[in-house]
Amino acid sequence: MRLARTLRRPRPAHARHFSDAATKGFSECPDFKIVDSTLREGEQFATTDFTPQDRMYIAKILDRMGVDYIEMVNPMAGKQAVEDCENVAKLGLKSKILVHTRCHMSDVKAAVNTGVQGINLYMATSPVLSKHSHGKGIDVIIETATKVVEYVKEHGLEVRFSCEDSFRSDMSDCVTIYKAMDAIGVDRVGVADTVGIATPKQVEHVISTVRANIKPTTGIEFHTHNDTGCCIANALVALEAGATHIDTCVLGLGERNGITPLGGFLARLYTLDKDLITERYDLSLLKHLERYVAQHCHVTIPFNNYVTGSCAFTHKAGVHSKAVMQNPSAYEVIDPSDFGVERRIELAHRLTGWNAMKQRTQDLGLEIPDEKLKIATVMIKDLSDERTIGLEELDKILMSLCSKRQPKAAFVAWGEDAHEHKADFYRRETEDAIKMLDANEDTRPSEVFRFTGHLFDKAVLNRLLDLAVDSPVDFKVVKLDVPNDNEQQSSAIIKVIGELNDIEVLRQKYENLLSTLDGVARTQMSIEEQ
Repeated sequence: MRLARTLRRPRPAHARHFSDAATKGFSECPDFKIVDSTLREGEQFATTDFTPQDRMYIAKILDRMGVDYIEMVNPMAGKQAVEDCENVAKLGLKSKILVHTRCHMSDVKAAVNTGVQGINLYMATSPVLSKHSHGKGIDVIIETATKVVEYVKEHGLEVRFSCEDSFRSDMSDCVTIYKAMDAIGVDRVGVADTVGIATPKQVEHVISTVRANIKPTTGIEFHTHNDTGCCIANALVALEAGATHIDTCVLGLGERNGITPLGGFLARLYTLDKDLITERYDLSLLKHLERYVAQHCHVTIPFNNYVTGSCAFTHKAGVHSKAVMQNPSAYEVIDPSDFGVERRIELAHRLTGWNAMKQRTQDLGLEIPDEKLKIATVMIKDLSDERTIGLEELDKILMSLCSKRQPKAAFVAWGEDAHEHKADFYRRETEDAIKMLDANEDTRPSEVFRFTGHLFDKAVLNRLLDLAVDSPVDFKVVKLDVPNDNEQQSSAIIKVIGELNDIEVLRQKYENLLSTLDGVARTQMSIEEQ
């Protein structure tokens, strides 16, 4: 039976539920350690380009953060790999330095000679991988691994043996190998979801089964890829089921879609036992480390990255913003300050509430009557439906409103109609403040294109917008009309803003596209007057 197809079995008696851990303390769960593989698995990411100095610096920051192990590339990769292992091993870090190698005696001897503290061995055990690598049966794998493990132990180093592609391997084969490795004294066995195929339930079953077949003192290291988006959930379930070590990478880097992200995994554990995680790890270093690694891997940190993404602690909806300003825990399970990041309240959009506006006026040290601010909020929300309002522009509006004060005598003179007159006066004030912004609108050249015809039934509009996205120009869909009874006569108006040459290039691309599609999706283009 393949591991990926196994049915759920009863949880071993020693396994603990994280729901209990959340109230009793994370120490209730099996002790866990983080094996960070940024300098091994992370090196396999498509655009990683670390220098020797980068590797030493990243190792130092990982050590300062508090990770337990740092895994390095097999020294057989080349001369520089040997030097990197030696240099990092000489740094005197608290983190233990490991080398990830094939279960070959030549690889292991080279790794031992670099001065590292442990060797992570692996051999393919799934039919699809073993066929194209070593081609050996279970008995030969055990015999080979035994000799290599004993060599590592003779040199006083930690040793882990992992069945590569565990979840596409035969379960009985893996258990047989793990029991044999446990018998000769490996420090831990490795369970690897090499292609990210496992589900949380499968992980729970497999880890529980492995735990039941080896000594309680033998560790289980879990390595999972994120091809199907389950790596953090799978890592958490693995701990719950009896794993003791979890492999991570900064930003989740690694082969293909990478592995469990260090930051995301720490954030997940933080919600279970904040005190333990903040005491054990210096979370404030995470943002700096991720930015450094991203720069040297030539990637941009995603807006929704765990904890450090630009929107991780950004609140926009009026109800959310008001609640967070009064009590951040209303919509935040993580205190951003523990990770060295800040929350942000988005303003000047259609969902803005006046409470958020009031908070902004207080941040700026301004005093604006609530009645005036409520009227201004409605008008600013309406304006945001027409165009984007930046924070700097919003501040200008608020400062303008603060500087204009109507004498109280005028309000008294209005008598019974004072409330209505005040509202009109506040609306005019806000209109004047907005007109000041309009005077500073974008002065770059622009062009307005109208398209009519098969925009949706032939997906023409998709291609038109793709061309705009790929162009240097800025663009906005000004109007969209899709008749219910005749989708072939849909129309769209797109305004583009940018350099004249860029606009002209885009126009030519539009003409070429429509000419190519003329036989199957007749669509007409015209230039609108502005």
